[in-house]
Amino acid sequence: MEVAVRTHVGMKRRINEDRTGLFTREGGRFLLAVVADGMGGHNGGDTASRMAVEGLEKEFGKADMTVLGTADGRAEWLTGVTERLNRALLDHAQSNEECRGMGTTLEAAVITGIDVTLCHIGDSRTYRLSPDGFEQVTKDHSLVNLLVESGEITEEEARVHPKRNFIMKALGTDDRVEPDIIPIRLPEGSALLLCSDGLSNKLGAEEIAETVNGAGTADDRADALVDLANQRGGEDNISVILIDNNVREGDAG
Repeated sequence: MEVAVRTHVGMKRRINEDRTGLFTREGGRFLLAVVADGMGGHNGGDTASRMAVEGLEKEFGKADMTVLGTADGRAEWLTGVTERLNRALLDHAQSNEECRGMGTTLEAAVITGIDVTLCHIGDSRTYRLSPDGFEQVTKDHSLVNLLVESGEITEEEARVHPKRNFIMKALGTDDRVEPDIIPIRLPEGSALLLCSDGLSNKLGAEEIAETVNGAGTADDRADALVDLANQRGGEDNISVILIDNNVREGDAG
């Protein structure tokens, strides 16, 4: 399995409010991949995403691996961790005026073997490319996604909609947050892509799929995704984590 992590400030922003993390336990038998896209407050966005990723790293470091060895255990662990992180972010914002109104999206994947459990909050995304095709595994918790699902706008229109950054759910903005917990598999010949909306607002599904399945190492393909988003304007921070379980048959790279 090949993994690449990239985060880029983009072409317009001064501060990168995205944060990524890749953590392992038991010699790589367990993997935690995290993308967080922070927002709000004077200094709040980068604080929120940093607290989320660092908090997950700490929780993962002390987690019971027998619990994370089962789908139910991973789901329970991720739900509990997000509750604790949500409270920590709320408390920090209350006691630090410059962070009032801060929050963050959260895309977290616990991977062991070919079993994956996703934790999803906000409009960052997880995609999967497999022999069965390319799919967006997560559903955006956003206003524009509600409009897409109701048929009022197309997905192409959603990417340029003036309210595309208005999200309905985030970590650290409300007393309670309910993440989507999604169990999936990543068999041989598949790849998983976690990303912030700095990528998905610039590239359509077909382009993302072609790049994930393209030439080069996982690092090369992650770089190519970031480069494409920047070539389209790069108005937002861009983060990607590519987890490749030999998605291209017979490819040695």
